[in-house]
Order: sequence, then structure tokens, then C-alpha cells
Amino acid sequence: MQKSDDKDYGLEALEEIMSVMDSGKIVVIFAGYSEPMKRVISSNEGFCRRVTKFFHFENFSSKDLAKIYHLKMTNQADSSLLYGFKLSPSCSIDAVAALIAEETTEKQRKEMNGGLVDPMLVNARENLDLRLSFECIDSDELLTITLEDLKVGLQLLSK
Repeated sequence: MQKSDDKDYGLEALEEIMSVMDSGKIVVIFAGYSEPMKRVISSNEGFCRRVTKFFHFENFSSKDLAKIYHLKMTNQADSSLLYGFKLSPSCSIDAVAALIAEETTEKQRKEMNGGLVDPMLVNARENLDLRLSFECIDSDELLTITLEDLKVGLQLLSK
């Protein structure tokens, strides 16, 4: 719901997008969740006529999310909050998938989908920081995220 003093630029944006689409020189791809996208597309008859192809992608399974998690941990960018951190050997794809299935609801996985992975990782890293004692000098232990860290990370998402 728009506040009365807010200007809604949505219609103006749609008109600009439609003019680009009409040029025939560019392909425009819109991505989003099904219901909000249906509302946007049906909000303007001209827009509705111009958008003719739809692709639906299924939500990620717990195993898919675990694979994404592993990819993020093994292909870290220097700018990543988790740069230099590694996984405990107990964090296999199957173990992480089982943990995701146990600690999240189907509704939560559907709503967050792939967006579940990053906050889970950040929460797990924060739990690692809290779990370690000040006397810890083992660099492996300081940089290793465990299954327990991930469990706490997922539990924090539900709060």
C-alpha cells in the first residue's frame, strides 16, 4: 500500500520498459516469485501483451541448498565474509541437507529458497566466534565451521 505522499514510479517504469521492448533490439528478462510477477505483468494490458514467454523454476530442495552452501564455501571471493573459513569434515552435502530439512520448515525453504544459504552461513560463523574460548590458539579450530554451527545458524533464521 502506497502512502498518499509517496510517488509510485512503477507505472512510469513499465512504460519505459515497454518502449525498450518495442524496439525489437533487446530481450528483457523479468525474474521474481510467481504471484508478485503475475501481479506486475497483469497490471498493464500493453505490458501483458508484450510478455509472452514464461519459465517456472522449482524451489531448491534441501540437497540443492546444501550443494549451494558447499559451492559458496569452496569458491570464496576475497570479499566474502567467510573468506578463509572452511568446513568441518562432518559437513558433507548429505549431512547439511539433512540438517536443513530438520531445522527449517517447508514454508521457510519455499519463501527463502536460495536466499536461505547466506544468512545461514553468516549465523554459523557468528556461532563459531561465540563457541570458541579466548584461549583457543589452534588456527584450524578458529576457521572451521562445524555442523553444530550450521544448526545454530539455521535455528537463528526461525527467530
